[in-house]
Amino acid sequence: MNRPSPMRLYLLGGLVFLLLAILVSRWISDWGLVTIHVKDAQLGKVLASIASQGHTRVKSSLDQKTPVSLDVDKVTPAVALDILSNRVDADVRVVYLAAPTKSALDEAITSLETSGKVADWTPHFYQGPNASGMIGMDPSTLELKIEGPDNQLPLLLDQAAQKTGVMTGTPQGWSPSVSNLPPASSAGKVIKNLVGSVHGELASFFFLTKQEWRNRRPQAEGAPQGEGGGQPQGGDPFAGMNGQRSRMNPEWREARALAQIKQLPPEAQVEAKKDIDEMKAVFKQMQGLSQEERRAKWEELMNNPDFADRMEQRRTLRQQSQSTEQRVERSISYLERKQAVMSGQGGTSGGGGNGGNGGGGGRQGGGRGQ
Repeated sequence: MNRPSPMRLYLLGGLVFLLLAILVSRWISDWGLVTIHVKDAQLGKVLASIASQGHTRVKSSLDQKTPVSLDVDKVTPAVALDILSNRVDADVRVVYLAAPTKSALDEAITSLETSGKVADWTPHFYQGPNASGMIGMDPSTLELKIEGPDNQLPLLLDQAAQKTGVMTGTPQGWSPSVSNLPPASSAGKVIKNLVGSVHGELASFFFLTKQEWRNRRPQAEGAPQGEGGGQPQGGDPFAGMNGQRSRMNPEWREARALAQIKQLPPEAQVEAKKDIDEMKAVFKQMQGLSQEERRAKWEELMNNPDFADRMEQRRTLRQQSQSTEQRVERSISYLERKQAVMSGQGGTSGGGGNGGNGGGGGRQGGGRGQ
């Protein structure tokens, strides 16, 4: 019986090793990515699939039996949830809850899932546009540098919320001090270090919740909200926990925008920064103006062809993740608001894209989603 030659064995071994390397490489490259093709499936099952494939936690206060359709290939959980949230007119948040005990966290999460609220907790969340324009940007991945001088954990978590767009929360009455601030890193890592330094318990997850904030009286399409920027009520699942609307630190708001832009390719960052500088100039010009003067200033800006084109690109980008019925409904809503503004009556109904990542420039994140 002829034995295989050593050279042939070496070649076969090398071929097997190469095939294994290819399989492992593909497995690693697809790790944590989501592929789903469903039509009228139950929301709960779709969220469970996203969580399983993405190796992450996903919670929701929505009806788990809501029928949804989703068609995505190898996208991040954030992208899949962003597209899905548009389909069900919901908001998606990246939530970090910190508490002295695990039981307190479990109770808070259960309350969120059943009622969309948590009593006796201090929330920190600030609605804001996505300066990068990428669909499904995960704010936990943004670079975050925490500064003093106030080192109480709730205040530091509020700073993290303003600088990145994550949602944070702590039980009222629990306010430990952080002795040493962590170095700059991703928001998720920094928050984990902050909570760990005070020996607290931390829970992090994506949260899909009803888009209630759209029920507020809207401004003209695309009109600026002014210097406030904070949105701790409305679509916030902690709605009703705070009695007043927080104001966003302008410097921290700009830090968030710059951190978002860093996620873009180098060639796209220049144009995105120009957009920020232009909007800063607009806000500065509007300071001290009356409502009518601000509306006139905004309409003047909208009549600028270049600016109007960028706004249309943003609107088109968001509509890519909406159903045909949603696009028709929102187009009608937009025309109604435009007519109302032209007649001097102001906005009449809500619309637009997903509040979670609001608008953004005409740039899209990785993967394919429909």
